[in-house]
This record gives sequence, structure tokens and C-alpha cells, in this order.
Amino acid sequence: MTTDSRPVQTDGQAAENGHPCPSNADEIFHRALDLHRQDEADSAVSLYRQVISLCPEHVDACFYLALLLRDIGEQEESANWLYRAHELLPDEPAIAYELGITRYSMGQHRMAIDHFQKVLSLDDSHWQAAYNLGTAHLAQGNISEAIKAYHRAAQENPQDADIHFNLGLACKRAGRLEEAMQSYLCAMEIAPDDPEVHYNLALIYKEMGCTDDAVTSLEIAVALRPEYGAAHGNLGVLYLDQDKVDKAIACYRQLVELDHNAASARHILAALTGETTSVAPSSYIAELFDSFSGHFEERLLVDLEYRTPWELKSLLLADTDGPSYFERLLDLGCGTGLVGQIFQDISDYRVGIDLSPKMVASAAAKKMYDRLEVAEIVTFLEQNQEPFDLIVAADVLIYVGDLDRIFAALVSGLARNGRVIFSTEQITGQGYQLCQSGRYAHTFSYIEKMAARHGFRIFSTQSANIRKEKGKWIAGDLYLLGV
Repeated sequence: MTTDSRPVQTDGQAAENGHPCPSNADEIFHRALDLHRQDEADSAVSLYRQVISLCPEHVDACFYLALLLRDIGEQEESANWLYRAHELLPDEPAIAYELGITRYSMGQHRMAIDHFQKVLSLDDSHWQAAYNLGTAHLAQGNISEAIKAYHRAAQENPQDADIHFNLGLACKRAGRLEEAMQSYLCAMEIAPDDPEVHYNLALIYKEMGCTDDAVTSLEIAVALRPEYGAAHGNLGVLYLDQDKVDKAIACYRQLVELDHNAASARHILAALTGETTSVAPSSYIAELFDSFSGHFEERLLVDLEYRTPWELKSLLLADTDGPSYFERLLDLGCGTGLVGQIFQDISDYRVGIDLSPKMVASAAAKKMYDRLEVAEIVTFLEQNQEPFDLIVAADVLIYVGDLDRIFAALVSGLARNGRVIFSTEQITGQGYQLCQSGRYAHTFSYIEKMAARHGFRIFSTQSANIRKEKGKWIAGDLYLLGV
């Protein structure tokens, strides 16, 4: 928000048609104003109040007392005095404007919108009111109205970079990427040394698939602000998309040094440098899938040709010696709820858990689950009191290397004659390995060893193409286990 304000009156007089003020009221007002400018807040407040006691219609005293009270955190009383000033001078844009600023700062965005609209009805060239009207609409989720207001502000003050920046933000939220790009380019012309502008322009380029342009903008952003963690993080991701592994490693090392998303950065560094850790950090998984949530299924099913839940269901039902209907189903890493949809015809009661709050919200919207939780899978299973007849983990164990604790938890969470089905990514050799993708791959012999250690029987297994990555299939295995 911009809080630039013009004076209400310059002579310290009472409102027009009011009662004349005693001469000493104006003298006290000017002393108060001097103290106000000198940051002597307590003394200025006291004198402003004295003026108002002598002359209740002294609009300047009401106005400047309100501004000072707002500055020292007394927002409710500030609003009250601004309303008093507004009653005295209802057609003064500066008072209506400051009312809008105060109401916005109090989180009362709808009221702020009304005040900014009043300002513009009184002074259609008031670009600050148009700008803040856009910001208030944005806070309310009124994206199209925010865009209109920012356009109006930009017409009145085309050389203000913040207006173009926020216009770009609003257009991005509306999915109008081309307009967002143009807005950020305008902001960049005005403020070429602002790293935030280059960073946000890069995010637009990234979403539009213009990877080279996004990299260039991010490189400028980190050159302008070397400690810009978010820019280093996005740059690392894009370097990996370009197979520039050495440059990506440098970005993730910088993130560790800056302590910005350091746990995730260490995980990716381990993956890129050939180190195998035991498990991906929970924060890394949650952030990763939160970032995918808006377009997860479209990308997974269309771009990556993902079919694992369907294939796991086929593997389960092909076992004619086992049950074909399950009273209680647990979907580990439920994501957006594909398993809930696909398995709804063979289960009564479905529970989904995931580390990503945004994924859980997407799953909830499908109304396929009787219970959903944001939780870590081992913790959930260890605390669970009522066992499940079927536990599904579609592309979940690929974020865990050492499966010992998970298998122990699966045993404790499985009902008698229950079944566990899951997928893994394939690797030759022994044990498990952290791959450059940041995911883990497991050998068949390792799964066999874990199953035997924890009393599981492997009823069936088959190889499968898990998903595509950079146009190539990732080979995996599907497993059906029971106790």
C-alpha cells in the first residue's frame, strides 16, 4: 500500500460552516504539528486532543491526530478520528483515502475498497487510490477488478514500477501470462536494478515454457542480490532441466550456505553428487507436491502418461486367491486422490494421507475419502489404532531409501488377510540408490529382504513403466504383499 497523503487544509481552520475556533486552538494545532514532524508523538497527541476539546470541528486536528495514532499502532481510534474528519469534510479525497489505508491495514478490505472508490469519484486522477484499490481487490480475490484498478493507476502514473509489478502479479493469478510478462517488462524498464522484478518475470517465462529467458532473468536477479535464495532455488531447477548439472550443484550449494530451504537443497545435492541418503526430507516432499498441486493430474496423466494406480489395481485383482473387496483402504501419499477414485468400487471406507496440504485439499474436493489427513506415513501408521484391509502406496516409496521402518509400520497397520500394494523404481545391483531425480530406486532383492524380515509374503510382482521423464520411460516394479 502507498500512504502518500496531501494535507486536508493548510490554514488549521475548522470545517466550513462550523463554529469559529478560538485563536489559541490554531496556535496549539501548529505546535502539535511541529511536534508531530519531530516525532514527539506523545506530546503531539496531547496537543491535538487539546485542540479538539477547544474546537470539536477542527478538521485538521482530527485528521492529523488520526494519522499519528495510526503510526503508533492505535488503528481503531485512528479510524474513529478519520470518520470524524470525514463527517466534517465529506468531499475531501485525502480523508477518504486515509480511511481506505487505515481500513486496509486493519484487514477490513471490503471497507477499504469502498473508501478508495469514494476517492476516485471525487478525484479521478488520484493514482494512489487506484493503486490501493487494486491491492485491496487482490486481497479479496477480485482479480479482474484488481487488474482494472491497476490499469487505471498505470494510466495516471505510467512511470511507477510498483504499479506495473502488481499488475503483473494480478495478471499472473488470472492466468493471463502474456499480459503479466508485458507488465513485468514495463516494470523492468523503470526499475532495471530491482531483483524482484527480474525474479517474477522469470517465473512467468518458466510457466510459459521459455526456459532460456527464465534462466537469463534469474541470473540477473542473483547478480543483483547474491543472497536471493528463492532465485537460486528456481535457477537450480531450470539448470537441471537444461542438463547443466554443475551449475545446478553450485545453486544448491549456495542455498545451503544461505540456509534457504537447506534440507531440500542438501537432498538434491546428495542426488546430484552420487551420495545415497536414507530418506528424502519431509519438507522437500511437501514443498515439491505443493508446487505441483495446481496442475498435477494433467501433467501426470497427459504429459507423463502415468498409469500406476490402474496397474496396481489390476495386479491386486489378478490374485484370485486373495480378497477382491476391502472394507478399509489406506492410501499412502494420496496426492490429488487418483487411488480414491480408481479403488472406490472395491472398498467401503477410504482414508488418504499426504505430506502436502495442497494435495490433500485437492483430494478432499473429489469427495472420495471418508477421512483425509496431512501426515507423515510412518507416524500415521504407528499411531493408527484400527488396521486396514488394503494399503496402497502408488509412487510413494520412491521418496524413501531405507524401507525398514516403513515395512515395520505396514505390518502393524495391516488387518488379518490384508494386502499391501506399492510401486518402486528399478535399479540393478544391490539395495537402494538415490537417483539424480531426487527419488530412490530399489532392487528386487532389497524388497525381497525387507519382506522376509518383517513377515510379508510377496504374492505377485511385475515390471512396469512408471512414468515418462524427459520423454523416456522410467522402469519400475509393482508388488502385492500380504502377511
